[in-house]
Amino acid sequence: MASIHWKYYSPTLKTRTDLRVLLPTPQPPADCETEALPALFAAPGEKLPVLYLLHGTYGDEGDWQRFSRIEDYVRGWNLIVVMAGAGNHCYRNGPGGAFDTFFAEELPALLRWALPVSDRREDTFIGGLSMGGSGALALSLRHPERYSRAICLSGAYGEILRQVEAGPTVWSNAFAPGEAVVGGPDDPYVLAEQAAARGGPRPALYLACGTEDFLYGHNCRFHDHLTRLGYDHQFHTRPGVHNWDFWDPELRRALAWLPVRRLEAPAF
Repeated sequence: MASIHWKYYSPTLKTRTDLRVLLPTPQPPADCETEALPALFAAPGEKLPVLYLLHGTYGDEGDWQRFSRIEDYVRGWNLIVVMAGAGNHCYRNGPGGAFDTFFAEELPALLRWALPVSDRREDTFIGGLSMGGSGALALSLRHPERYSRAICLSGAYGEILRQVEAGPTVWSNAFAPGEAVVGGPDDPYVLAEQAAARGGPRPALYLACGTEDFLYGHNCRFHDHLTRLGYDHQFHTRPGVHNWDFWDPELRRALAWLPVRRLEAPAF
């Protein structure tokens, strides 16, 4: 597997932006003696599925590699994993930057230009934790034509919006002063209702939260909301709090839920 640290100027965000990309490549032979040149994972002209992973509040594009076993979990899969930073801007278009446009439009276009990334909806997935989980959910529901599956670990499901309306918070710079956000275009309850009501494709959802997480009640309420809407989804709970001890093993389960071809038996 190749691990790429990529820095470039983003026309959408109007600043230099850091990306982390995991790209499948041949693995060393188990016997350490094989001399034949191994076949590349991507045949000439083949396009690979892609998973965008979003970080949480106070995080950055390096969190998944520092704190989870993401490299172990996707080793031997024909899957490209892309991680980009968004500060505390909630993955939306707002005063802090056009992050919805960046993730849904600019970043996929950049990757298709440089790497063997598929542009098919059925090969495009997005996931995240905490603020990034809410961002992944919102991006997938705002752009159902782009994403076929979304993973949300310990998502806030509107709690960020309620805190922003209540007073200054760490997320306030992502919203215009006095902007009414609860019940607005970023509200996950509204987005889910719109997705359930319209025709056409909608992303499959994988939701998970620890039973001791301070956001557990919000997760249960959103799960109930999806159930009432008849929105097919998975909701996983088990003991855990709002940290990587819960997110890392749940990431492994969520990856297994993706329709991605595994090229090697897992080594973990």
